[in-house]
Amino acid sequence: MDLSDSGIKRLSKSIGRLIHLRYIDLSHTFLETLPKTVCRLFNLQTLNLSDCYNLKVLPEEMKHLVNLRHLIIKNCTRLTRMPPSIRNLLNLQTLSFYIVGRSFEESLFQLVHLDLRGEIKIRRLENAFDIVPDLCLNQKQLHSLGLSWGDDDETKSNGSFRHPVNEQHGCNDEVLLKGLQPNAGLRKLYLSGYSGVNFPQWLNCVTTPNLRELVLKNCKNCEQLPSLGQLQFLEVLSIQGLDALKRIGDEFYGEGCNNMQFPSLKQLTLKNCPSLEAWECPESSTNTFNCLDSLSIIGCPRLKTMPWFPNIHHLELRNCNARITRAAAELTSLSTLVIDVFPELSYLPHGLLQNNSSLTSLIISSCPQLSSLPWDLRNLGSLKSLTIRWCEDLSALPQEIRNMTSLESLEITECPSLSSLPEEGIKGLHSLRSLSIENCCNLISLPKSIMHLTALERLTIMYCPSLANLPDGLQYLSSLHSLSIISCQELAHLPDALQHVKTLQNLEICSCPNLMELPEWVENLISLRSLKIYDCSGITSLPRGLKGLSALQHLSIRDCPALEEECQKNWEQISHVPYLYIGSSAPTLGLEDVASSSQ
Repeated sequence: MDLSDSGIKRLSKSIGRLIHLRYIDLSHTFLETLPKTVCRLFNLQTLNLSDCYNLKVLPEEMKHLVNLRHLIIKNCTRLTRMPPSIRNLLNLQTLSFYIVGRSFEESLFQLVHLDLRGEIKIRRLENAFDIVPDLCLNQKQLHSLGLSWGDDDETKSNGSFRHPVNEQHGCNDEVLLKGLQPNAGLRKLYLSGYSGVNFPQWLNCVTTPNLRELVLKNCKNCEQLPSLGQLQFLEVLSIQGLDALKRIGDEFYGEGCNNMQFPSLKQLTLKNCPSLEAWECPESSTNTFNCLDSLSIIGCPRLKTMPWFPNIHHLELRNCNARITRAAAELTSLSTLVIDVFPELSYLPHGLLQNNSSLTSLIISSCPQLSSLPWDLRNLGSLKSLTIRWCEDLSALPQEIRNMTSLESLEITECPSLSSLPEEGIKGLHSLRSLSIENCCNLISLPKSIMHLTALERLTIMYCPSLANLPDGLQYLSSLHSLSIISCQELAHLPDALQHVKTLQNLEICSCPNLMELPEWVENLISLRSLKIYDCSGITSLPRGLKGLSALQHLSIRDCPALEEECQKNWEQISHVPYLYIGSSAPTLGLEDVASSSQ
């Protein structure tokens, strides 16, 4: 029986009569509970409840489903407890997660004799008794194992965490974790909320040699990292929320198994380690992090240095000490660079851009004291995307941006000190396809050299209240498909040159109260497919030639009282448009739609 994605909210009790059912798929539905009669399906082998986000509880009598092999409850995030005595399901092989309870019927003992395979996440380990059973995880055929204490939520990224250990009933985390040694074939390990000081000795290249992905999260008391450098197949490593970690040193890299450290590691994340001050690399090593492609360092405010990574392409630095950008300047292979949340960063260090001429994407965000960008920008001939956001003191862009001849996307957001864009600089951006300028309250004009952006397809201007005019020469934008003008209060008219942009398909004008009319020449925009006019009280009528725009498919007019009234009076002027939205969020049918619906 397959009812997946069916939208059902309740399953009939009569399902208990289908006693020969072997397989039920209820995934991606809105079920909150299952009827007790499901527990009469003694022949059931597979019950798929994955992505049932509303599911709150499983039936108490599930222990009677003695032939059940696969209980798939992945992403059933509202479940808070397991059905009791799950140990009776001796044929069970797949169990997406298990929530440890206080009673014996919901304890770790329930997993001892189950032949579990594939993946399992064991949650609420703080509820384990002082006497910890030998789960024999090292004998089970698992490829993914999650072990978590406390109210763990993998979707949270702010580092907040609570570990409500009951001192009377809770066991020692280090003793418990020692007894949860997994099988040697394990490929993914997720460890969260562990309150011990030391990581288990089984986390090494001998006992878990096949690890490919490792997440260490919210292990608040751990003062040093385990020896991971000799894990030959480790590709993804995430270290998050280690409050007591002050130093990453030789112990992290390991000894003996191989003279190469992290030979397969491709992605490394270091996040929310507030005490971390030093990250060192073995002096004698020349074969460390050779495969590392992506590094993210987030929320490590005391960390000022990092090792050299010979082949890294993606670097993300967020909410860190400004001095770490100097260490980044030593890198030479970057293609993507993100610098975000650096309140004290007043300049980009020399060499950061010059040494990385292969950059294709650069994001500079939330650097309020950054007043200028360096001339090094002229070396970024391969750059395709440049994003500058929330840089309050940035007053100008250098003319050297003209050398970024490969640039395809330029976004400038929330830079209130910026009053203009460089004429010569903009002129050189021959490959630019998308230009977006948002929340630049002191921007008074756009450069006339914008006429040279013949590859430009999308132009967006939002929340620029001082911008009174668009520049002349827009007729040369021979590739322009989309133009959005939003919350430009001083804008009084659209430039006449715009009528010659025969490629324009989407025109959006919103919250421009001084715009008094939509010009008659709009009828010349023969490719126009979508026209949106919101909150423009000064526009009282549509141009008569609008009726001749045969390509127009979508017309939306909202919060324009006079214009909406005019549309109702002259309905025949817009009735040819298939999709109309006039004055409300509900679509208004054109005459053709009315006729077809009546048929």
